[in-house]
Amino acid sequence: MSKKLYLSFLWHMHQPYYKDDITNKTLMPWVFLHATKDYYDIPWYLEKFPNIKATFNLVPSLMAQLEEYINGNANDKFLELLRKEIGALKQDELLFLEEYLFLANEQHMVKPLPRYHELLLKFKAESNSLSGFLYEEIIELQTLFLLSWCGNYLRQNNELVKNLLNQQRGYSQQQKLELLDTLFAFLKEVLPYYKSLNDSGQIAISTTPFYHPILPLLLDRQSAVDAKPDVVLPSSTPADYKDFANIQVQNAVEYYERQFEEKPNGFWPSEGSVSPKTISLLAKHGVKWACSDEEIIFKSLKDSRKELIYKPYSLETSNGKVNLFFRDKYLSDLIGFEYSKKSAREAAHDFISHLKNIYYNASESVVVPVILDGENAWEFYANNAQDFFEELYKLLSYEESWCKTVLFDEVPNIKDLKEHTLESLASGSWINGNFDIWIGSRDKNKAWKLLDMTKNFFDEIKESLDKHTLEKAKKEFLIALGSDWFWWYGDDHYTELNHHFDEQFRTHLKNVYEIMGEQVPPEIFTSIVKKEKKKQQHILPSDFIFPVVDGNNSNYFEWLNSGEIDIKKEFSTMDSSASIVEYLYYGKDKDCNLYIFLRGDKIKLKNILELRVSINDLIFIFDLKRGKESVNQNGTYFDIAYDEGIELKLYDCKLEKVKFSFEIYEDNNKIQRYPLYDETILDFENLFLNNWYI
Repeated sequence: MSKKLYLSFLWHMHQPYYKDDITNKTLMPWVFLHATKDYYDIPWYLEKFPNIKATFNLVPSLMAQLEEYINGNANDKFLELLRKEIGALKQDELLFLEEYLFLANEQHMVKPLPRYHELLLKFKAESNSLSGFLYEEIIELQTLFLLSWCGNYLRQNNELVKNLLNQQRGYSQQQKLELLDTLFAFLKEVLPYYKSLNDSGQIAISTTPFYHPILPLLLDRQSAVDAKPDVVLPSSTPADYKDFANIQVQNAVEYYERQFEEKPNGFWPSEGSVSPKTISLLAKHGVKWACSDEEIIFKSLKDSRKELIYKPYSLETSNGKVNLFFRDKYLSDLIGFEYSKKSAREAAHDFISHLKNIYYNASESVVVPVILDGENAWEFYANNAQDFFEELYKLLSYEESWCKTVLFDEVPNIKDLKEHTLESLASGSWINGNFDIWIGSRDKNKAWKLLDMTKNFFDEIKESLDKHTLEKAKKEFLIALGSDWFWWYGDDHYTELNHHFDEQFRTHLKNVYEIMGEQVPPEIFTSIVKKEKKKQQHILPSDFIFPVVDGNNSNYFEWLNSGEIDIKKEFSTMDSSASIVEYLYYGKDKDCNLYIFLRGDKIKLKNILELRVSINDLIFIFDLKRGKESVNQNGTYFDIAYDEGIELKLYDCKLEKVKFSFEIYEDNNKIQRYPLYDETILDFENLFLNNWYI
């Protein structure tokens, strides 16, 4: 039998549970917004290509919230404020809207709507405030925000959406309300659409523990140490969360069965988090397959050869066998992070070329798992990634002689794929093969200490609680154990709304005490993260600078007037744990020499790095070793120094605007790129105007 490459996509659709059941309010609108933009579009792109298959992982906390919107029980705070007359908005309500109304990708969601872009420029000019906006402008802004979150299915098939897009500006309160009603009605179509595609066999649907917890940490906190021996665990006495781990899986299986009239075959464990106990728990509930990351199979086999991930595996547990698949991190990250910077055609052909390399180097048939977020990457693509998907699926349709897309459900029945039994399974997640994103830092451990305090107290008194009280308190615990609250603690990821995530996490713990009729400890009311005053991600240079190129911020004044980019703020739902550069400073001296300073606490921990810099589409590569050197690359002269940070001097750069990006490699592995998408502009135009003395 001739060999074949079996390609298995899994698109992970997930949102945390944003509703506070006690106040009956949904506190953040992301379920609604991604439903109108992504949850329908991504399978819709697939349906046009009947020979292409994919698995969609639908998280119960997402589906349950969609049902709340459909049934009229969501009571979404943001959407309710959108319905109000502008003159009736209180100041705090206007400030709440202000936080959201420009949370759309500027390049691909704002700029294609010219009036929206005009309003964004006004907002920036007025120090990120709506205080100077007319009522009519705020109505326009609200309507345009909703339109920017309309996916291509709506834009191409809904008459109201098409008409409002064609109108471009001057929207009325009535039109805004009609749009809201139309979008609410559209939500009813999302889950039935998945069911119809699942019934047709073109897609399969997998799921995740109900509120998206990190199961290994609930089953045994020691798994964090197994994954990374030097992790700093919380100092509190660990509570027992095993019963909650079981409930998260059991509730997910039961909810799935109610939705789709069958039990789920597969699980994407939250964040790809696995451990031997996790897989055994899944087997107990009848799960036939699960997926994780390539780092886990490398650690399990103590062997990092890439070809190892292209085999189907199984693990025997005390509760039965589970088939296991491990994602190709490189291919998955190409789609998630890199291809948005390329044309659709170039990206699709590049993906196929990588598949061909895998195929030609394989001695037998292989399965290639490509697993990634199904909702967050597409705003960085032109046209919500429709062009990319159509190019990719078209090419895959042509390549069926050697490459075939299959569902993970189908893999065990493919005769030319040999299953390999694992003797053991390492613990870890899809990020660096450990659990650092969810435990180990100061803020994350503070959150665990609050959980431990609350759960240990609950265990002391739960026997005295009636059944109704017990179930309500348990639900609050299950929600609080979701991975997303911990994702936003610490410096790993950034969102302007991280204080809201902190508040919601602590609200669920507060609810536990109040449901039990107990006094809430003061620690629960103390913020773990503080709300930042809106700080600009990119501050332009204000004057000439004259730094000494030695790899350090040698004195307070040398970078004082530079431009500054807070790189941490680019990372939100995307992982940034491997990144080492947190801030980029730049400026010029009076002789038109350009200076770059890359700073971050992790830089000094590295010994040898490679820096690749793109300046106006020219690539320069530097092998970084401690110290300073002068370099000539193709007639361009640099000084570069590496110590506490990385400083670079480019001689004789007369351009007023410089297109710039950088990549950092360690041991031939790329550990950081900035910007993730496209390039940034180092802008000196206003600097020269400011210093034009008469």
